[in-house]
Amino acid sequence: MDQKSIRRGAIGLAFTLVELLVVIAIVAVLLAILLPALARIREAAQSAACLSNMRQLAVAVHLYAADHKDRLPFIPHPQHSLGDGTAYISGGPAPAYDQGGGEGVSVDGWVPAPKNRSLYKYTSGKFELFQCRSDQGVDIHEYWPQITWVPFWQTTGSSYLFNDYQRAYHPSVDESDYYESGWNHKLGQLPRSSQFVLWYEPPAQIWPWGAGPSTAVSGKVFRWHKAPRAGGSRTYEDAGFAPFYSNIAFADGHAESVDFTATYKRDLSGAIVGQDRTRVGPVIWYIYEQ
Repeated sequence: MDQKSIRRGAIGLAFTLVELLVVIAIVAVLLAILLPALARIREAAQSAACLSNMRQLAVAVHLYAADHKDRLPFIPHPQHSLGDGTAYISGGPAPAYDQGGGEGVSVDGWVPAPKNRSLYKYTSGKFELFQCRSDQGVDIHEYWPQITWVPFWQTTGSSYLFNDYQRAYHPSVDESDYYESGWNHKLGQLPRSSQFVLWYEPPAQIWPWGAGPSTAVSGKVFRWHKAPRAGGSRTYEDAGFAPFYSNIAFADGHAESVDFTATYKRDLSGAIVGQDRTRVGPVIWYIYEQ
């Protein structure tokens, strides 16, 4: 092989390397473009699955009401006031809560075992209905030590919460609403049913939940949707400006994803200082007394 042929071969090899680098660069650019799009598609699919679950849970409440003279599932005062209202009427086994053989939600005790709850037969015993794949958990270890970044359904048996504070138009819950009649009101009593919350995900409101439409309540805010896991839970001070979305099932039986961003109140520095949960928001949480 002469020197001329060797030079031509070297030039051909050089061009091959350049072309390879160009292809790698193009692939990298395409991945940078496609990965966020794929993440959005994945999130949309997960959210759609959650919405389907919540529609079925709303139907379960309607079926229960049809069998009980339009009344909503009954939750006794102690379970309601200590935040276990949802687990009393629905949900599945909660592995994290039941570890160590303590009082959990898999056996009759503080709350009924899953098969003995009032909505069990109306969900056909399908515990997967209570699991949202977007469930990034919450951190409320100050009140429940076992609930620290465990997916919410693993701890409580459900990614979704039943809105059992429907008569609590107060800065803090007034249990006098429940002493005589318990939570045993009628589905038809809920005003503007297409906006009245029946089931919701924790990102819909600040913790502590059920604290009423006050903007002065301290607590935490959470994100599950349209945010990476690292951005799932925030203190008021570092919540950032990403939107707060939550899937909601309404009293009329439909479900949709709702943007709660505008309900969070911020100070001049941008830090969240509370949440407006009055009747002027995107949903209705309470039965307002006339």
